[in-house]
Amino acid sequence: MNLADFRTMKTYSSSCLALLALSLVFCSSCSKSEPDPSAKGPPAVPATASSPAAGHWEGAIILPGTELAIRVDLAQPQGAWQGTIDIPVQGLRGFQLGDITVNDRSVTFNMPNIPGDPAFDGTLAEDGESIAGNFSQAGQTHTFKLARTEKKPEKGETPSKGTPGEGFAGVWQGSLRVNIVELRLLFKIQEEGGALSGTVDSIDQNANGIAITKATSAGGGRKLHLEVSSIGGTFDGELSADGSEIVGEWKQGGNTLPLTIRRLEKAPDLSRPQDPKQPVPYLEEEVAFENRSAGIKLAGTFTSPKSAGPHPAVVLISGSGAQDRDEAIMGHRPFLVLADHLTRHGIAVLRFDDRGVGKSEGSFSKATTKDFATDALAAVEHLKTRSNVDAKNIGLIGHSEGGIVAPMAAVQSQDVAFIVLLAGVGVPMEELLVRQGQDLLRVMGGSDEMITSQSATQREVFRIVREFGGTPLAEQKAREAMDKALKEFKPEQLEAMGWNEAQMDGQIKMVLSPWFRELLALDPRPTLEKVRCPVLALNGEKDIQVAAKENLEAIESALKRGGNTRVTVREFPGLNHLFQTCTTGAIAEYGLIEETFNPKALTAISDWIRSTTGLQ
Repeated sequence: MNLADFRTMKTYSSSCLALLALSLVFCSSCSKSEPDPSAKGPPAVPATASSPAAGHWEGAIILPGTELAIRVDLAQPQGAWQGTIDIPVQGLRGFQLGDITVNDRSVTFNMPNIPGDPAFDGTLAEDGESIAGNFSQAGQTHTFKLARTEKKPEKGETPSKGTPGEGFAGVWQGSLRVNIVELRLLFKIQEEGGALSGTVDSIDQNANGIAITKATSAGGGRKLHLEVSSIGGTFDGELSADGSEIVGEWKQGGNTLPLTIRRLEKAPDLSRPQDPKQPVPYLEEEVAFENRSAGIKLAGTFTSPKSAGPHPAVVLISGSGAQDRDEAIMGHRPFLVLADHLTRHGIAVLRFDDRGVGKSEGSFSKATTKDFATDALAAVEHLKTRSNVDAKNIGLIGHSEGGIVAPMAAVQSQDVAFIVLLAGVGVPMEELLVRQGQDLLRVMGGSDEMITSQSATQREVFRIVREFGGTPLAEQKAREAMDKALKEFKPEQLEAMGWNEAQMDGQIKMVLSPWFRELLALDPRPTLEKVRCPVLALNGEKDIQVAAKENLEAIESALKRGGNTRVTVREFPGLNHLFQTCTTGAIAEYGLIEETFNPKALTAISDWIRSTTGLQ
């Protein structure tokens, strides 16, 4: 699901191969547009005799095997109760609650138009500091608990009020509400000689510096028109009297959404604690190298220790989806942090933009996993030409789908001295995808019935893809299977969920693409059996995209079955798919965590490479 159809941008869904994950407890795409999409809901206020339940509350719904963290804001500004709920693990923020009633110590509210009619029935504690009770949905009942707490601002949060000023020049931030998800946009507008220009950043999609191709003002300098041709978006708005905000509409892909952008004093600092700070104690170089078999040039960054070397070196291979050289996702840049760590420990690193991404040539949409293996080998060939690289100690580090690509490349070239698989895949891809869909739903609170239904739909669509390939008949049958799964929802629920034909078309296009059809048929075990070089395989215990135990066991078994005894396998407690210390492992949690890459995992990688290559 590409939330605002920003076709050149990447969302968290590009690192997830789950299909048709609709039936979540609160449904990960459920909500209606609100009159002001950038409003943050009622402020937290202290309890009083007239409003004992008012305030900001944080807690969880207690589900079998997990807890679903929630945040609730309740207020009674003019007699009638108002409220919103956030469910961070599902990317839900500011969902308007319905039927809020407070009677003595009884507190009840629900979530309108969500399948299963989710409702909360709680009791306020005598000291007014907690609410506990039952949560019900679709005939199931679980307990929930909330504690009164201070509401803390989030990093990069869109402000409720802008800074007064003159003209359009400056930094502006607003939030689109696309279903339940808030998509933060940052506009940087310059004015020179009466002409306007600028860029737009999609904060939550890690897409920065997108050119505003046309910017004009009218109405005596009060009305603004912006066009962003690369993503087919336009914004029309009117400046407020004090110049603090521009209220208008964003149009894209046939959709019109309200958007208010507010003036900031300066651009928000969205850096993460592990992002390297300049100056760095090593060399950095922009590079370009050729994949002759594909007839394209790939662009990247080469980092190396300042000493002459030669140094062992690695090529970083990204996971699924069109990724840049830093594998940027949800405000994090895992490959940047990994490259920084390795280079500080004496290991040169080449990381590069996927084909068709950033400064790299080629078409990502037409490429397959096997094509990505040729890109990795082209990177190895480039490293062999560098005098400060030890050509006998060049390795590959692949993350997620990159953990499939690395073994593919390794068996094709004797120049690959070792490989590191980060959340690599060891089971057949169809098996992995079904398990992934189940785990995604489970950690987000899906019932057993929902999980069973989702898995059945996945398997049916996969069967159609296997049997009919990318043919028009496959498209017809896949659409019928998805339509059948959607019949359990009422029309008004589908409308609230934001499900439409465009989303259906996107799902079908993805599963029928050459990349997905090849991936679906892939079993990594025969390739792993042919790998002869040393292998380090790591995974996080709470990875819900590539289940740790079954994939690590399958990787180790396949390698040893092929006679490879130089195998090290390790599972890290409490880490997710990105190797962050996490609570649940859910995808939406990635951006909520400040840690980009767990230091113990980083050290395990560098120590193993240094030992394997003779640096220690």
